[in-house]
Amino acid sequence: MPDLSQATRPIMWNISPAWLMYVLLALALAVFGYGLARRISFWRRGRADGERFGAWGKRLRALLGELLLQRRVRGSRLPGLFHSLIFYSFAMLVVVTTVVALDYDFGTSLFRGWLYVFLTVAAELAGVLVLAGVGIAAWRRYVRKPATLETTFADTFALLLIGALVLTGFLAEGLRMATLGDPWPWLSPVGYGASFLFAGVSEPAGRAVHATLWWTHTVLALGWIATIPYTKFFHMLALPTDVFFAKLKPRGELSRVDIEKLMTADDFDESTFRVGVEQVGDLTWKHRLDTDACICCGRCDEICPAVLAGHPFSPRRLIQAHKKLLAAGGKDAAIVGNVFDEEFIWHCRTCTACMEVCPAAIEHVDTVLELRRNEVMMQGRVPPEAARCLKMLESNGNPFGLQEDRVSWIETMGCRVVAPGEDCDVIYWIGCCTTYDPAKQSIAADICRLLDRCGIEWGVLGADEKCCGDPARVMGEERLFQEIAKAQVEAIKQRKFRVLLTSCPHCANVLRNEYKQFGGDFTVAHHSEFLHEMLWSGDLQPRLGEPRRVVYHDPCYLGRYQHVYDSPRQVLRALPGATLVEMKSHEARSLCCGGGGGHYWMDLKAGERINNLRVKQAQDVGADTIVTGCAYCKQMLEDSVKLADLDDKMQVIDLASLVVRSLPARPLATDAPAAGAAGKPVSAAGGAAEPAEAAPPTAKGA
Repeated sequence: MPDLSQATRPIMWNISPAWLMYVLLALALAVFGYGLARRISFWRRGRADGERFGAWGKRLRALLGELLLQRRVRGSRLPGLFHSLIFYSFAMLVVVTTVVALDYDFGTSLFRGWLYVFLTVAAELAGVLVLAGVGIAAWRRYVRKPATLETTFADTFALLLIGALVLTGFLAEGLRMATLGDPWPWLSPVGYGASFLFAGVSEPAGRAVHATLWWTHTVLALGWIATIPYTKFFHMLALPTDVFFAKLKPRGELSRVDIEKLMTADDFDESTFRVGVEQVGDLTWKHRLDTDACICCGRCDEICPAVLAGHPFSPRRLIQAHKKLLAAGGKDAAIVGNVFDEEFIWHCRTCTACMEVCPAAIEHVDTVLELRRNEVMMQGRVPPEAARCLKMLESNGNPFGLQEDRVSWIETMGCRVVAPGEDCDVIYWIGCCTTYDPAKQSIAADICRLLDRCGIEWGVLGADEKCCGDPARVMGEERLFQEIAKAQVEAIKQRKFRVLLTSCPHCANVLRNEYKQFGGDFTVAHHSEFLHEMLWSGDLQPRLGEPRRVVYHDPCYLGRYQHVYDSPRQVLRALPGATLVEMKSHEARSLCCGGGGGHYWMDLKAGERINNLRVKQAQDVGADTIVTGCAYCKQMLEDSVKLADLDDKMQVIDLASLVVRSLPARPLATDAPAAGAAGKPVSAAGGAAEPAEAAPPTAKGA
């Protein structure tokens, strides 16, 4: 056997004139550079978005992490598989080509010996894996044909070019081996196999065909480089660039200008005042970059609840509509009413499932809310049901009822009302949905019991608690939201406390992420986090239970917005008799209840009800109990349980209420007045009278 330590092969064998390759390379780079400059110029024509600049180290780490690990791309199993095969294999081929170029152009001696052995085998394997990746992609696109995947000539061109590039390389290698011979043919099994296709070819003919194949391979490779800015291949640059400039703030924190400050400024010009996105010219450079980074992979549509339910909304269509308008040129073309109708954006549930799976980190929901802001505040167009909600919110301070009703109910609860200037450990922000719906008031009563059970000094804001502003926020009434936020921040700051506890994920998101922009930097905890902490600390010790097959429904505004997935599940695992199973869509890929984006107040008639789809998922895993940590979700899921006539087979319950049921009653001698109450025992609130658990991870000893 020939000595592998001496292994090598001729470089640029049978290639003449070699200088032509460098001329073609220079031409390819020039075409590439011109196209790249045009793309960058296209982005820069968008409005400024200064929030994308800064925290460069964090952005660089995110970019390198995505480039090297391809985490977002690999988020979808089959596409992630074939993309990884192609990407990592191409990276290996680039390394091999670079080593060969160094030897030929700079006289190094790298491509020999054991490095030659490794690189040759690696290149051979890489070529095979690229073809495997192309084959899987083609099968998915042309045979399997997912409903959410569009196929255009650009897709076909990309796959054909990649496949042709690798095949011509293998054939050229096979002709070299057939014509010149190779003492180490087993290092290139595919090339060696291809050499048998040319068995018996004379040397002159072999050289001629080899040169033709080699130049074809080279032209394809250089042509690929030249066409990157003009074809779907541009996503190789646009996608990581989009990841680099992705939003670093919490997902629930929206970009905004202070409308009051803007309108009271000395240089305020009413004729140029504009909120949100109306026309193409209102799109930022990041919006434009998004349209280049989007490759229509369909992952967003695969997980979007509106698409799954057959509603006339699609996150992919949203981005592609912008791309279509931008391609048409001009800045004055209206977006809403042009490529999609006025109702389109109102079908979005703002659940951010699309953002969770998008490999380019496109912020679809933020864009939808910018469009809604303009529709509501500048165009005066809003669905009638949403308009009624906003009117109630503005006149009463909440979208449900009179503020006096809130005050009187809190009085019946016997809770301590923390007055301005007073202090306590925990302020319980009850939330409007829980306060005004008798069917949800038991959630608050149970949380009060749990706080007392843990010996926590707590209270509520009483009349000073109004709506956090989330309905106005998601419906695009930005002026109203900002007015509410400023007022509520000032009211909260008048008290001294350590933790702001809430049972509403929407409130938690606004209190934790949005109020910071208005000077309200509070420690906020959702009651599922509180329960987890109290169970862990031993302050709550569940002893009672009955056999249940339980599924946990992740509220979008708690899960994807605030990444609280584990705490509620740990609580459920600690409850006697509860067997936790998972629905098909859970945690980061959870299916929305259908009430997000203001749809708790709107009922736009189209397709299936999303909450029905969710209850069906619970049925499919044999669950008899759906547990959630959101009053809105609870209502939506209960409605579907009733519609499906499952009342006697399935129960929907809040996590806090389930924990209360698991706690043994305390002896009457120790059943003292509530720690947070104004001299009244919490049991005066009514409802299931038993203790509770848990407090936010910071509720005790923060």
